[in-house]
Amino acid sequence: MERKTIEQVTASIAVSLVFLMTIGLIISIADTFFRWNLFSPSIQTILYFIMICFTILIVSTVLVNIMINISIIASNMDKPKHD
Repeated sequence: MERKTIEQVTASIAVSLVFLMTIGLIISIADTFFRWNLFSPSIQTILYFIMICFTILIVSTVLVNIMINISIIASNMDKPKHD
């Protein structure tokens, strides 16, 4: 795969997961604040686990994206300038 393709895929995954996690956090905070008890304790545990997994995936995709961009910057610095 090309670097640009990997960069686009990882950026899309990160943005999508951040969006889903934001919605989940808003629902979770509202559930706690208003004491709605939307989910049973076992379901809440599963949802918290999923949110932790999303966080790990987001951090991983952002790190891959940073490494690819550093690689692109380094390869562009090696190219001679044309006047």
